[in-house]
Amino acid sequence: MEPKLRVVIQLDIDLRQIRLVVRGRVTEQNSRVLYVLARRANATLPGLNVVLDLHQATSTPKALSELRRTSETGALPLLGGRGTAALAPRQLSILAPAA
Repeated sequence: MEPKLRVVIQLDIDLRQIRLVVRGRVTEQNSRVLYVLARRANATLPGLNVVLDLHQATSTPKALSELRRTSETGALPLLGGRGTAALAPRQLSILAPAA
C-alpha cells in the first residue's frame, strides 16, 4: 500500500513564496504529487519561490535524491511520459527531513 502524504500549503502574504509542508513518507511514486503541486503553484503565480518543507516527513533515499536533483537542475521530471521536461519554478528549495 502506498503511503499517504499530507501537505499544508502556506502562501506568503507578499506572494513571493509558497511553502509546501509535507508529512508522511515520501517515496519515488508519491513524490509526483509534490511535482504537480509545484507546477500548479508556478502556473498560478509565475516566478514564485517554492519551498518543499520535508522537516516533518520521512523519505526514501532515492526520492530525496530525485527531489534534490530537481532543485539543482530546475527541470521537473516528466509525469506523462511524453514531451520534454518542464521547467521548475524559478526557485525550488528542498528542506530535508530531520531524520
